[in-house]
Amino acid sequence: MRKLSASLLALYGASCLPAVAADLALRPPIQPVAYQEVYIEEEPQWDGPYAGLSGGYSWTGGRGTISGGGTQGLNYNGAIASLFAGYNKQLGSNVVVGVEGDADYSWGKREIPTGLGFNGEIGSNWSGTLRGRVGYAFGDALVYVTGGAAVANAYIRAMDISISDTVYGYTVGAGLDYAFTDNVFGRLEYRYTGYPDQEVVKDLASLAGGTAKFKMHSHAVTAGVGVKF
Repeated sequence: MRKLSASLLALYGASCLPAVAADLALRPPIQPVAYQEVYIEEEPQWDGPYAGLSGGYSWTGGRGTISGGGTQGLNYNGAIASLFAGYNKQLGSNVVVGVEGDADYSWGKREIPTGLGFNGEIGSNWSGTLRGRVGYAFGDALVYVTGGAAVANAYIRAMDISISDTVYGYTVGAGLDYAFTDNVFGRLEYRYTGYPDQEVVKDLASLAGGTAKFKMHSHAVTAGVGVKF
C-alpha cells in the first residue's frame, strides 16, 4: 500500500513540473535594485553672523609734542578685554570674506611725575575698530588677515583734572578661528594699530598760544571664544 502511494505521489509531481516551468518562464525576471547615492548639501562652516568675547595684552606707546615745549614719549602697557561681532560669507573655493567690529577696554596706563609733589597718569582706556576680513578655511580651522579703521582715546590725569581726546588711525593683523562645534569657535589673534600724528586738546592748546600733537601705536595679542548664529 505504501509503495503504491509513493508511486502515485511521484507520478503527480512529475506531471506538475511542466506547468511550474511554464509559469516561471512567463514571469518577468527580477531586476536588481539600483544603488543611488544621495548627497545632502551642508551649510558652509563659516557662513553667517557671529559674536564673542576676547582678552589679552597690549603693548602701547604714545608720543606727544607741544609747540615750543619739546616732545615726550611714554609706554603704557596693560591688559585688554574686547567684545566683537561680525558676518562671514564662505565662497565655494573655501575662501571666506567678512566684516567685523569690536569695542575694547584697556587697563594700559602709566604714572608720570609732575615735579609738583604729586604724580599724574597717562593712558588709553577704550578703543574700537571696523575691519574687513579675508581668510581660507581648512576644515574646522579658518586662517585670516584683517584690516580697517580704528579709534581710541588718550588721556592725561593729575589730581582732579583730566584731559582726554579722541584719536583716529588704522589696524592690521592676522588670526586663527577654530570651530569646536557647529556654533562655537575659539580665536587667537595679533593686531598692530597705529594712530598717526594729529592735533589733540585743540581748545586748551590754543589758549596757551600753541598746538599739541599726539600719536600712538599698539601691538596686541588676544584669545577668545565666539558663537555663530
